[in-house]
Amino acid sequence: MKNWKIKQLETSQAILPEYPSLIIKLLALRGLTEPEAIRDFLNPDFGKLYDPFLFREMQRAVTRIEEAIAKKEKVTIYADYDADAITAATVMYQGLKKLGLVAECYIPDRFSEGYGINKDAINQIAANDTNLIITVDCGTNAVEEALLCKELGVDLIITDHHELTGELPKAFALINPKNPHDEYPFPFLTGVGVAFKLISALFKNNGWEKWLLDLVAIGTVADCHSLTSENRILVGFGLKVLTKTRWPGLRSMLELGGLKDRKYDTFTLGFILAPRINAAGRIRHGDTAFKLLVAENEAEAKSLAVELNELNQHRQFLTDQVLSEAKAQVELSLDKKVLLAVGKDWPKGVVGLVAGRLAEEYNRPVLAISSIEGVATGSARSTPEFDIVAALTASKDLLQKYGGHTQAAGFTLSSDNLLSFHQRLLEYAESLNLTLSDPVLLADAEVEPGDISWENYGYLEKLAPFGYGNPIPKFIGRNLEVLECRTVGNNNNHAKLKLKFGEHNLEAIAFGQGFLNNSLKPNNKIDCLFELTANEWNGNKSLQLKILDTKIL
Repeated sequence: MKNWKIKQLETSQAILPEYPSLIIKLLALRGLTEPEAIRDFLNPDFGKLYDPFLFREMQRAVTRIEEAIAKKEKVTIYADYDADAITAATVMYQGLKKLGLVAECYIPDRFSEGYGINKDAINQIAANDTNLIITVDCGTNAVEEALLCKELGVDLIITDHHELTGELPKAFALINPKNPHDEYPFPFLTGVGVAFKLISALFKNNGWEKWLLDLVAIGTVADCHSLTSENRILVGFGLKVLTKTRWPGLRSMLELGGLKDRKYDTFTLGFILAPRINAAGRIRHGDTAFKLLVAENEAEAKSLAVELNELNQHRQFLTDQVLSEAKAQVELSLDKKVLLAVGKDWPKGVVGLVAGRLAEEYNRPVLAISSIEGVATGSARSTPEFDIVAALTASKDLLQKYGGHTQAAGFTLSSDNLLSFHQRLLEYAESLNLTLSDPVLLADAEVEPGDISWENYGYLEKLAPFGYGNPIPKFIGRNLEVLECRTVGNNNNHAKLKLKFGEHNLEAIAFGQGFLNNSLKPNNKIDCLFELTANEWNGNKSLQLKILDTKIL
């Protein structure tokens, strides 16, 4: 049982009598208090995406690519190996192909090359007569690599969204919403979002590029960026496009996941599709996922989808194994403000997942590191109040390479420097007076029985798509009466309840909380923290509580 806390409003609520008061509060908690902003949020408009030419060097990039198309030059897309990058590479590839240019795609090997552009790869690409390299989801900090491109006579267009950690690379064009010298109004686009902006600029918004939005939605949700402003529009429309996707690879993954003809949401994107795309780069090579997404026939797509599914299952096994070992390590140092776990020969592809799980459980920054032959390669996951890239920058003299975002980053260093590195991070945390706190479950509001209504549920659906920056609303209900509690699921892992809340008799489900069956008895009174959902079965539809935590009174 965790501590509960109700979010506090920092601004006054809008006065809009046409909306229920609970919904007005939820909107205010998301910073929406002006009538026009509220209406835009509840009714996303594709036409309100920002003009891609607001990027300072967009026109320069477009002109160069149009020249390459006209002259039939050889172009190579250079991508990272995660779901954001793979979908970005696919968006770039399919967009250029529609314009008459079939590009090649280079994806580095996670295990032998690591993240980002590297000189050996550039030399190899240049030797194959490429005149233009277009990066997706990488390149912002590739200063030396950009100079090498110049020396080799290869133009380099960088599309990326990562934080700048030093000087700007001298590329032909740099398109990054986080470029401090740019003035693009929305800084939270993902790698695939930036790639889509370039393709939109090339298509001059003629409409075909909208068929790429399902790919944009997957990459955006996978990279855990704020689902507000442009990202909300891209993901919302991307989910609609996914229902009629043109890409055999996506159709095969949906069918294999038992999701064909189902209603899709951000869970579909983030927990069904993205992990399978990520599994290729985590376990073997990102090429497998890219080949699936650009596959042109159903037979090839089905074969690759099965392969990705098997890789994902293996990834799940390895993640659980490493998580168990890492957790045993950090449990011995819970007095520290930054936790670090190191494993000899841990698979590099799962350390980021492990760091994320531990950061969520212990509510503090966590670094999970694989040490192989004297080289330590790791991933860091952090909390909102601790900028992990800034922390790594304070230790950059110990690092061979690093980069990322404020709450997620990767790095490489000599294994001999691990103790000094951890100490430096702890000192940095102390310099910020970082305080430790127990994990807290945040609720948007305490609700009364009258708030449990189909009208409110309808508005909750309009708040979607949910994700980082726009989480699923969570509520606290007081003094509910337990009518029934039983276990469900293959291993009795879940609890199914019937609860009385005022005049409502409600079904409730508590995933992963089968233990409640041992403690909850009929007539018990409980407080619960929950999400309001709808359950459909045999043509019947009813409101249901998805219970996240309970307190027996």
